[in-house]
Amino acid sequence: MEPFEKMYSVKEVAGILGWSSDTVRRLIYRKHLKAVFLPKTGKRRIYRVPRIRESAVKRFLDSHTTE
Repeated sequence: MEPFEKMYSVKEVAGILGWSSDTVRRLIYRKHLKAVFLPKTGKRRIYRVPRIRESAVKRFLDSHTTE
């Protein structure tokens, strides 16, 4: 893991994998895809925004690729 590794949003990972954002969020929730949750301030509350490291995407693709 690099100290400043590229991090993707759920929408970007969905575009890479060709799946919907809901599917990527489901993979994160079920612990199939590791994500880091960063705080984001809205007008009235603080949201948790998931970011997925590039190495986590590569690891997921390597472990779920069929040959």
